[in-house]
Amino acid sequence: SEMTKTVEISGEGGPLGIHVVPFFSSLSGRMLGLFIRGIEENSRSRRDGLFHENECIVKINHVDLTDKTFAQAQDIFRQAMKFQSVILEVLPPYNREQYEKSAIAPLCFVDNEEGVPKTKIPPPLHPKPALKTINVSGASNLEAGVQATLQQAKSPNLPCLSRKLSSPSLSPLMGFGNKRNAKKIKIDLKKGPEGLGFTVVTRDSSVHGPGPIFVKNILPKGAAVKDGRLQSGDRILEVNGRDITGRTQEELVAMLRSTKQGETVCLIVARQEEAFLPREL
Repeated sequence: SEMTKTVEISGEGGPLGIHVVPFFSSLSGRMLGLFIRGIEENSRSRRDGLFHENECIVKINHVDLTDKTFAQAQDIFRQAMKFQSVILEVLPPYNREQYEKSAIAPLCFVDNEEGVPKTKIPPPLHPKPALKTINVSGASNLEAGVQATLQQAKSPNLPCLSRKLSSPSLSPLMGFGNKRNAKKIKIDLKKGPEGLGFTVVTRDSSVHGPGPIFVKNILPKGAAVKDGRLQSGDRILEVNGRDITGRTQEELVAMLRSTKQGETVCLIVARQEEAFLPREL
C-alpha cells in the first residue's frame, strides 16, 4: 500500500476513456494488474486528472488483480463501475520495479529440513473463449474490448482478448486447421517504430489443445504492409525457426514481442492454394 496511491471515482460518470493492457511482471511473468497505455483526449479521465499514462491499476474495490486473467480483470472492472463509488489502487511508474520485486517475495518459502528456500511460481491461467484476437500493433479501449499492443517492447504489453469480432472473413479461416492444400512461404519482417503491423486470430480447443493461429488483418502501418508478402488468412507455422504447433496465442505473441526494434522476425506461413478456395461460376 505504501507503493500505490488510492483513486476514488464514481461509477456513474460515464466511460473513463482509458486504454489498458495486461500488466505482466518483467521479473516473474505474473499478471499483476492493468497497465494504462493511453488516455483519450477530452475524456473524463483526462479532464478530471484521474490517471496518467504508464500507471498500473493493481486493485479494484479492494480486489487484488494479481494472477487474475485479463478477462477476469476486465470483468471485475466492469462490475465495479456499476457502483456509485469505485476505489482503485494505482501504482505509479516510479514504483513499478519495487512492486514487481515485492510480488516475487511471497513465491519463496521454506519447506525442507535444510531450510533452503524453494521457489514456486503459480501456473499461468489461460482463459478459453471460443475465439480470440490479438493485435500486434495497436490497442483499443476497455469498453470496446481491449487488444494487446506489441508496438513498443519497453511497455509491459502482452496478449489480451477482444470480445468483439465482426469480420465475416474469419469463418473460412476457422475451417483451415490443417497444413494440406497449402504452400509454405518464408517471410522476414524487420521490426520498425510502428511494430510488425498485423493482427492474429485463433480458436481454443479444450480437447486438442490450442488451435492454429492465423493472420487476421494487415494494418495500414508497420513492417507487414511495407514488406507486402504477408496476407490475411496465412497460417503461422514457425517464428524464428521455432515450430508454434500446439503453442498458445500468448506464447506466439511473447515470441514476437521479444523482438527489439531494428531486429528481424523470420516467419514461416502456410497459404491456401487457389484450388482450395471457392470459385465463382
